[in-house]
Amino acid sequence: MAPTVRKDKGVRLSSDLVLGLYSDLLTELWEIVSALIGEAILAFLFTLSIRKLGDKHPFLHSLQVSEEGISWEKLKEDCRTIAPDEIHRGFQGLINQLSHLFSALADGVINKELFPKVFPKVKEAERIISQQ
Repeated sequence: MAPTVRKDKGVRLSSDLVLGLYSDLLTELWEIVSALIGEAILAFLFTLSIRKLGDKHPFLHSLQVSEEGISWEKLKEDCRTIAPDEIHRGFQGLINQLSHLFSALADGVINKELFPKVFPKVKEAERIISQQ
């Protein structure tokens, strides 16, 4: 029974690390993009993306977005039982969806600003997941 408990703690730790990476990344993304297009439009794009992905990754509905920014409290609580790879897939999908919307809105200008910030954190999340 002890190995199961240890494994559960390892999964929980990995989930927390992956969630922390994406929390930092989306907060940084919010700061950059909101300065370029405004908080109201960015909140709308986040909400639109979450709605589109919510059926496939229901935990994303717990991400609360408003013109003031992103609130993580409910999501962090709701993600306690979700595997790190599912968290990664959900946030990777969210970032991809946002990227498509940013491209349509600003002809790739926003994505050029974001790619150097996004790529290393996504790779770090993949590294954490692969160590399980």
